[in-house]
Amino acid sequence: AACGLAAAKPPAEVRLELVGGSNPGVYQASADQPACSQNLVGAGSWGVQLTDWKGPKAGLRSLQLLVPSAKAQDQFYLGLVFGDFFTGIAREIETRPASPRPKGHGRVTIEPSPDGATLRIAGVTQDSVAITATIACNIPRAEKESSR
Repeated sequence: AACGLAAAKPPAEVRLELVGGSNPGVYQASADQPACSQNLVGAGSWGVQLTDWKGPKAGLRSLQLLVPSAKAQDQFYLGLVFGDFFTGIAREIETRPASPRPKGHGRVTIEPSPDGATLRIAGVTQDSVAITATIACNIPRAEKESSR
């Protein structure tokens, strides 16, 4: 088993802060399975599907992020679920122009790295909850090499 600095990073890690609403605070979660996809819906796009059932019961359980183009960083979908998946608290920001139900506003910044990318989100939901999130997408080298 690996230990110390040699241990593999989780496929995705998120740190999220909510200001306002019924569940303000700082939340952290990580994925056991691959969670980040580059070029998911077109060149330059990013998608993140992170589910964490190991964390605190009232914690961040699910995060979905879709950024159709790294060049249009004010166009994205962010969906969050806290607590129980069916009865928990959901927060959304939807700014993609083709969306039938836009909600809130914000911006995503994508910082590529040798191990994947860091995605930073700053936005406000339709009901005025401020969301700041940092998602570290760690893509294993073996996956990158096999996709060549």
